[in-house]
Amino acid sequence: MKALRLIAGVEARARIEKNGLTPDLVRMVVGASGGPKWLILRGLDQFIFGSWLKDAAGPMDMVGSSIGAWRMTLASHPDAGGMFNAFEKAYFGYRKEDGASPQAVSKASYRILNEVMGPEVCEAIASNPQRNLNIVAVKCLGATASQSRFIEGAGLLLAASANAISRPMLGGFFRRAVFHSGEEVACSDAWKDFGRIDVKLRPDAVHDALMASGSIPFVIEAVEDIVGAPGGVYRDGGVIDYHFDVPWQYDDGIILYPHFYGHLVPGWFDKSRVKRRVRGRALDQQLILAPSEEFVASLPLGRIPDRKNFTDMEDSERLPYWREVVDASYRMAEEFAELVENQDDLMDRLEAAPE
Repeated sequence: MKALRLIAGVEARARIEKNGLTPDLVRMVVGASGGPKWLILRGLDQFIFGSWLKDAAGPMDMVGSSIGAWRMTLASHPDAGGMFNAFEKAYFGYRKEDGASPQAVSKASYRILNEVMGPEVCEAIASNPQRNLNIVAVKCLGATASQSRFIEGAGLLLAASANAISRPMLGGFFRRAVFHSGEEVACSDAWKDFGRIDVKLRPDAVHDALMASGSIPFVIEAVEDIVGAPGGVYRDGGVIDYHFDVPWQYDDGIILYPHFYGHLVPGWFDKSRVKRRVRGRALDQQLILAPSEEFVASLPLGRIPDRKNFTDMEDSERLPYWREVVDASYRMAEEFAELVENQDDLMDRLEAAPE
């Protein structure tokens, strides 16, 4: 049984075939929204960021929303491997009572950030010249920015209805906000839609930017007035960029995308819209690494973790389940490590991205 799928866009495949898949070929790494789904990528993250990309010539763009933003932030530290180890330990410290209310979830999340990313760590991340970190959130407009759950809910319902008609209509309810540590947003010209707000990431804003990026409505408190950003209410970047549908393009190299699935969903409201799954030019330079269906079926409960685990499982059941998934995730890392050492086997394993 193969644990890992490798899905390559047309240009990505051509560049890998010509140059080999080496750390110096990677120009961007992308992380998607998905909460505890990241645990299936735990082993891959440790190998990719802790070992394989550690000494890449760089610089490299790192882009993520929600938990993907947290992962890309960890990966932007000079000691990425150590950061992922610390984060796993802190993440496993979350308990069911921490999810009793949006206020409790926010408190627990800030506790994790303070435990893993103190001031010196945030400074090292924001000032790392080898990594241009891009934390993606949204700035809420109109009713979606309300502190009233009723009014906010009505705004979200209107946003979902507008999105059903046309995805660009989301721009009437949210603006894309990108907190970038480099001189400018990664591949800036490729994704200026949704009224993008560019914010230079300050070390003292890292925690709030990450909290905003993962601030799911009704689950976590919104974040207001982030240092360096225009005043207002900021929420989950996955609203617009759940898995990203952006035609990022580089003159050379590839975009690496360790992902929970073999497909990409543009925005949070598109999860059930199969016809909107990303294809074509947006995938042209991407190499997606994803668990195979057979591998997922072999996991405990036959699925990868998700946000429902926090509410549907007791800690005594959830934590051992998560531990088994994390342990199993290293099989994906082992396969990838073997493939990058054997070009012929790697090329044989590449699947074509949907055009």
